[in-house]
Amino acid sequence: MSIRVVWPRQSAAFWRQLRKALVATVALSVASCASTGGPLGLSREQEKAIGEQQHPAILAEFGGEIEDAALKAYVDGVARRLIAVGDQPNEPIVVTTLDSPVVNAFALPGHVYITRGLLSLANSEAELAGVLGHELGHVYARHTAERVSRSNMTGIGAVLVGILTGSQEGMQLAGQLGQLYLLKYSRGQEYESDLIGVRLLAKGNYDPTAQADFLNTLGRWTDIEMKAAGVNSRPPEFLSTHPNSADRVRRAAAEANAIAQAGAVSSDRSRAKYMEMIDGLLYGDDPVKQGFIRNGSEFIHPGMKLAFNAPKDVKLTNTTSAVVGRSQSGAQMQFTGGASQQTPAQIIENDISKSLGVSLAPARNITVNGRQGAVGAARANTQSGPVDVQAFVIRWEGTTNYIFLWLTPANLTASMQKGINDSVASLRAIDPSSVSIPPVQRINVVSVGTRDTAAALAAKTSFENAKDDRFVVINGLLGPTDLRAGQSVKLVQ
Repeated sequence: MSIRVVWPRQSAAFWRQLRKALVATVALSVASCASTGGPLGLSREQEKAIGEQQHPAILAEFGGEIEDAALKAYVDGVARRLIAVGDQPNEPIVVTTLDSPVVNAFALPGHVYITRGLLSLANSEAELAGVLGHELGHVYARHTAERVSRSNMTGIGAVLVGILTGSQEGMQLAGQLGQLYLLKYSRGQEYESDLIGVRLLAKGNYDPTAQADFLNTLGRWTDIEMKAAGVNSRPPEFLSTHPNSADRVRRAAAEANAIAQAGAVSSDRSRAKYMEMIDGLLYGDDPVKQGFIRNGSEFIHPGMKLAFNAPKDVKLTNTTSAVVGRSQSGAQMQFTGGASQQTPAQIIENDISKSLGVSLAPARNITVNGRQGAVGAARANTQSGPVDVQAFVIRWEGTTNYIFLWLTPANLTASMQKGINDSVASLRAIDPSSVSIPPVQRINVVSVGTRDTAAALAAKTSFENAKDDRFVVINGLLGPTDLRAGQSVKLVQ
């Protein structure tokens, strides 16, 4: 988790726009692209200004750039190879590899982003190129202005706003991947970018089928993550950040086949080079910089020198911008923070109430481990019935405040209240030197021996669950028997 919310500096108009954007996302009210004036009537200069304005926030939200200069240059080089064969070879586009464990890639005007989490899931340079080509497609087709305007922000209250507005995406955020659904394109735009990406692969002398293979891996990985999180089914396709992977695989594969039939295409995957470049790559959270979860319900952040415990029936997930939790009974929480000159009560009554669209006034002053705080509560009606919303703000030190947001079914609030109060009261300062910090996990590339089996290799990984399935999928294998002596594979250790 990387605390980055800077809500106090924003105006009331900002929060109204935030809520409108969230509701618009839920309602899928996507504006169409004008053929002459650009998306939403924005000029190219205005689009680029948006990209430059948002770039620092993206860096902060996703942990900044990775420090590995060679890997950064490698990813940038793959993108430049695609840009050179595209229709806009002179378009100034900045490619950024983000130091985030989240499996994600996205674009802003003039910018393409990819996370180290996604690098860990790809299995060749061609697959990486397929992802970069897709994001370049968004830039070339000028989709990003609409995407920014319809942003589904993941800052303060995003999880709860999703629930209050009936958004399935918001309700499932706490149990899915730790994925940050920052920005959303329409289904048609995603397909268009897929096709642009496949064509760029072919022009760049990469195997154009690589994009479909990565999308297939992504879909299979998502299934494993959702099963591990206790989510039994995917959210509806139209509520996903990207369209359903299976559908996109079919379309991307069909486009690749069409390109192949039209003329000779390369079969270059550059797998060996790619595996060499990601060998030793950090996997998952950096427990010091981003914190870690112990026993499912205790969050510890050595870098921020704090910790707290959730009720035992609440499973915590550490995302880049917040710690979120969910119980089997349907209660959900979000822990985040930011800087403010306001008192905790003022923060609740002003910024948080406005961001949620629910008045939590009057806030009541409280003390948490000797620190000033406040709590505000309200009842709201949702599609699933009445729920209680509670916001706790604790002034930590200076202008830093930490926030617990809780949402509970109204009929369960009374029985859960003690656990909620105890959780807030457990927020405490820690001495990092006294904390047993779990080891950092990394990608270790090894060569398959003649006697190695998928099960034996999977047993060597540090995955907490589904070791066999995760080993197969993260290596892009069709199944446990799709393993050959001498093949390079990734072990998370």
